[in-house]
Amino acid sequence: MLIGVLRGWAWGAFVIVASVVSALDVSGMKLLAHRARPDSTFGLFNAFPSGHTANAALLGTVVLLLTRSVVVRVLAVIWIVAMAWSRTALHAHWLSDVLAAVMAGVATAVLLFALSWSLVHANRRGSRGHVQSGLQ
Repeated sequence: MLIGVLRGWAWGAFVIVASVVSALDVSGMKLLAHRARPDSTFGLFNAFPSGHTANAALLGTVVLLLTRSVVVRVLAVIWIVAMAWSRTALHAHWLSDVLAAVMAGVATAVLLFALSWSLVHANRRGSRGHVQSGLQ
């Protein structure tokens, strides 16, 4: 919601869509991997990849893509690393679970951001091109 307030409703909608896509990606990978957790207190299976870490990586990457503030960017990276570390420190996930989750979250954010960016700019070019051709 904060991104929507600060950057506009379109980016807020982007974050929601990206979060849903990331959750579906992670759920699919968990079902395929069916990997046991290091500590059965957190459940027996579905450790790979870490959903918490994937979500942190997704949102942290979105923040990195949408801001130029060095302080905010550093905080986003610290948040991603802290989430990954906490999931392994609590023995909820293996190191490979959180590394895969970081890669999945970053990849989802970057790919959807690139797609969104190209669609927005294609629409702008298309509408401007249409108007210009009508004036000639």
